[in-house]
Amino acid sequence: MADLPATEFRRDRLTWTAYAMLSWFAYLQAAPGLVIAHLRTELDLSYSAGGLHVAAFAAGSMVAGAISARLERALGRRTLFWAAAALLGAGTIGLTAGRAVELTACSVLVMGVGGGLLLATIQAALADHHGERRAVALAEANVAASVAYLVLIGTLSLTAALHAGWRAALLASLAIPALAWWTNRRLAIDAPPPSRTAQGRLPGAFWIAAVMLSCMTAAEWCITGWGATYVEEAAHVSTDTAVALMAGYFGGVVAGRLLGSRLARRHDPAPLLALALAVATAGFAVLWPSTGPAQALIGLSLLGIGLGNLFPLGMSVAVGLAPGRAVLASGRVVGMTSFAVLLAPLTVGTLADATSLTAALWVVPVFLALAAVALGVVHRTRP
Repeated sequence: MADLPATEFRRDRLTWTAYAMLSWFAYLQAAPGLVIAHLRTELDLSYSAGGLHVAAFAAGSMVAGAISARLERALGRRTLFWAAAALLGAGTIGLTAGRAVELTACSVLVMGVGGGLLLATIQAALADHHGERRAVALAEANVAASVAYLVLIGTLSLTAALHAGWRAALLASLAIPALAWWTNRRLAIDAPPPSRTAQGRLPGAFWIAAVMLSCMTAAEWCITGWGATYVEEAAHVSTDTAVALMAGYFGGVVAGRLLGSRLARRHDPAPLLALALAVATAGFAVLWPSTGPAQALIGLSLLGIGLGNLFPLGMSVAVGLAPGRAVLASGRVVGMTSFAVLLAPLTVGTLADATSLTAALWVVPVFLALAAVALGVVHRTRP
C-alpha cells in the first residue's frame, strides 16, 4: 500500500497539546525508577520496597486501563483528559511530600491511575483526530515521550548540582499541565460516537506475540527501574552520578526509536526485532561486568538502542496477526505488558534482597532469550 502524501498530516493545536502532555506523562512515568536510590537512602528501604514504587505505577495504569472507557462515556473525553492530568499531578505532589513508604507508594499508585487515564485519552484523541494518519501522530508522540526521559535526567542532574534535590525536579514539571490547561482550557477534545469493539477469538500466534511483548517489556523495565541503582553500586559512583549516566540509556532509546522508525518503513519488523534483541543482549553483556562509569555508559547506551525498539516493533507484529481486530488486540497487549511492568521490578527487588542486585539482574537476558524464542515461533507461524 502506498504511503499517504506527507502534506495530509497536519499538526494543529490539539496535536501539540497532546504531544506536550504525553511528554509530561513520560517524564513522571520514568521518575520512580530514577528516584528509588534516593528513597532507599532517605527511608531506609529494602530492594523489594524500592521496586514497589515502580510496580505501583504499573498497577495504577492497569486500573486506569480497566475503567478509562467507562469514565470517558460518563465524563466526556475533554473532562477526562484534564481530570487525569490533575490526578497525576496530585500523586506527584504526594510522592514529594511523603516521608513514609506507605505514603510514597500510595502516591505513585495515584500517579499510575492518573497517568494511565491520561495516556489512554491522549492516544485515543490522536488516533481519532488524525484518522488514516494516526500512525504518524502516534510515532511522533512516542519519540517526544522518549525525549522527555532525557529531559528528566537533565533536570535531576541540574537540581542535584544546585542542591535543590530530586523533589524540585518533579514539582517543576507541574508547570507543564498548568500552562497547557490555561492556554487550551476551551480546546475541543471530543470523542466520536461510541462504536462496538471488534470481538471474536484472537489467533494463537497473536498470544505468542503478546507473551513475546511481555518479556520484552519486562526486560525494559528491569533496566528502567534498577539501572541507576545498579550503576551506583557496580561503578562505585554517587547516586546523582548514576542517575546522570542513565542519560546514556534514555539517549539510546531516542536514537534507537528514530532509527527503527525509518528502517520499519522499508523492512519487515520481525528481522528488525531480532536485531534489536541482539543489540540489547550485547548491551547487557557490557553493562553487567562494568566496574567504572565509562563501561557502564556504553552498556546502558547499547541497551537503550536495543530495548527502545522492542515495544514499537513488537506491537506492529502482534497487531498484524489479528487483522480486523486491532482494537481488541491492542487492548490485550496493553493489559499483558502492564502486568509485566508491575511484576518485573518487584521480581528483581525480591531476588536482590535474597542474593544481590548483580545476580538479580540476570533476569534481563532470560527475558530477552524467551522473547527471542517466541519471535522465532511467531515468524514460523505467520501467514
